[in-house]
Amino acid sequence: MKGSSLLSEIRKGEWLLDVHNIAAYYPVINKIFSGTPFQFNSEPKSILSFVDSKGNPLRKNSEGQTIVTSGSIAIVKMHGEVVKTGDYCIYGADEIVNALTIADQNPNVAATVFDIDGPGGAVSAIGLFQEFARDVKTKPIVGFCDSALSLHYWTAIEVCDHIMAANNVSARFGSVGVVLSFADNRKAMEEEGVVFHEIYPEESSHKNAAFTEARKGDYKLIRAEFLSPLAKIFQARVRAKLPNLIEEDGTLKGKTYFADEALKRNMIHSIGGMQKAIRMATVLSSINN
Repeated sequence: MKGSSLLSEIRKGEWLLDVHNIAAYYPVINKIFSGTPFQFNSEPKSILSFVDSKGNPLRKNSEGQTIVTSGSIAIVKMHGEVVKTGDYCIYGADEIVNALTIADQNPNVAATVFDIDGPGGAVSAIGLFQEFARDVKTKPIVGFCDSALSLHYWTAIEVCDHIMAANNVSARFGSVGVVLSFADNRKAMEEEGVVFHEIYPEESSHKNAAFTEARKGDYKLIRAEFLSPLAKIFQARVRAKLPNLIEEDGTLKGKTYFADEALKRNMIHSIGGMQKAIRMATVLSSINN
């Protein structure tokens, strides 16, 4: 079933997501689970494009294919929430990493501008970006970011050699943290006559214990076993990738910063625009060569 990746993550996944976006998703989730029809764009825009070193679009051949000439800059987009595997509803980390890989392996591409704008996504997505950065990437990547929050920020520090704010008005960074949010509709279903049974053998006494306690309102176990370990890994990666980071209370505990404040704390490297990002990519390519 197309759309199952997103539905699966909504149902059971842990999220690296800016908390301000969570409440807005519940009406959409309710529509999905109630079977309300959705219309999808059958021809989504490509997340991979190419420009020359001055930012001009490249010409196309008679078949409409872009002619990528030597010294070109690839632009890969990661906009909106991200899950591990893409489907009709959402672009996945697998598709975005594939675009980054195509750009990196094209002999005529000098560097990539990674156009990032989003509140975060599923925890399961980050591993693909780490694998790309560790095992595939050979050319410079400039992160051109409007909102780089939670998963999007983690991705930027893993993949990008230079993180640039798209502007100093709306661009935000941080939200370094993990969240688990779920709606328990069992009471409403029980009122409709639905009876729930969960049966475990003695050999499985710890199975689902954290989630069972969370449904009862006791979050101690789920914090200790699921959320805290992920949050600590996230914090450790930020510190490792940004050794000059200036920490204050909240910097690695979910606080967000606009571009000027993020720059002061060395969470990003510069503030500019797309043309500046393309120039930086070209400069880093020259250094890399």
